[in-house]
Amino acid sequence: MTSPDPALLLPYRLEHTPATAAQPGEMALDRVRLTIGEDPDGRTTWPVRCARITLGLPAAHGAAARTGEPVILRTRLELERGPGRGRQRLVETITTDPATTTLTLNPAEPAGFDGTWSLTLTLDISTPLGTQSRITEDTALGDSRSRHRAGTATFTAAPLPN
Repeated sequence: MTSPDPALLLPYRLEHTPATAAQPGEMALDRVRLTIGEDPDGRTTWPVRCARITLGLPAAHGAAARTGEPVILRTRLELERGPGRGRQRLVETITTDPATTTLTLNPAEPAGFDGTWSLTLTLDISTPLGTQSRITEDTALGDSRSRHRAGTATFTAAPLPN
């Protein structure tokens, strides 16, 4: 899904591949792929300056992590390097709420999205996920003052990898 919510300035695509049966001795993990900055429909007004993005991943109904049991989480960040694209992105995770896992992407300096590049966060998670995610962004158009904006995005099904 692109541009999940008109309250958000950046376009988002959120794909979900549910866990399949794990091999013996392994845990089955759901995979989420969040792509930020791709706008094939041309609906985004560029440039967008972004200081932070937070993604809330709610557990599927009735599937919250058990108290005292850790959430298994692996993240991988893919982005093209270059001037204005944010440096040293840190992915902070909060897994203390059994109903929601929260990830925050913090660059050392704000990134300037201009429609020519995108950022992709791939994450594997042990908690089965719901159908929607909450996204908040600290963004601004051009050189205007940054504002905190919030919206939702619906997961789209992604094919299983071969």
